[in-house]
Amino acid sequence: MASNVESIVNQALMEARRTRRVADIFEGTQEAIIALELYGQTRDTLLDAKDWAFSRQVAPLTLLKGPPPDGGFNFAQPWSNLYAYPGFLYEYAYPSDCLDLRAIIAPPGPMPDLDPVPALWRVDNDLTPIVSGTPPVASGPAAKVIYCNTTNAMAVYRARVTDPTQFDTGFTASLVSALARKFAAAFGETVTSEQQAAEQAQQTAELESSLRG
Repeated sequence: MASNVESIVNQALMEARRTRRVADIFEGTQEAIIALELYGQTRDTLLDAKDWAFSRQVAPLTLLKGPPPDGGFNFAQPWSNLYAYPGFLYEYAYPSDCLDLRAIIAPPGPMPDLDPVPALWRVDNDLTPIVSGTPPVASGPAAKVIYCNTTNAMAVYRARVTDPTQFDTGFTASLVSALARKFAAAFGETVTSEQQAAEQAQQTAELESSLRG
């Protein structure tokens, strides 16, 4: 099991037949720079591709917008973006570490629900509820949100796990292999340039030697 990012990167560099290693992912060497560009996206893509046990998460959601006012919407109280999208009662913030939302569930009650009914939900973008103007409207920046009709909703999702000590061995091996393939492609042009420079230097040396002889 890998203990840090550098360990995973160095295993991938070895698999890609690179001789240099990185001591610190932020050290600024060519290997470290390319690793920084590729590591996070490769990790998240792999996390999202399979239902890894260590990345499963169940967490309560943060309510942004509540249900309609008492009596519902009417001419005196029309719908506005202070409320959830029509057809949904609630709007919740999308979890910041969520890569793939799998389900919305209600919080457990005093008795276990042995036959849960799937909840209707939708992911969208909406203005956050900073109220301004006359009549008041939500004027905050747009953000990723979840619409649903579940009170005190909880989310089941695949989380972005960044700590390598939490990775299982199968995920680490897959991440190393995926990075190695990308490193081989990224360093291919560099290797070719280095070989061409070495060959040119050798030809120059042979030419100078022949001229002296």
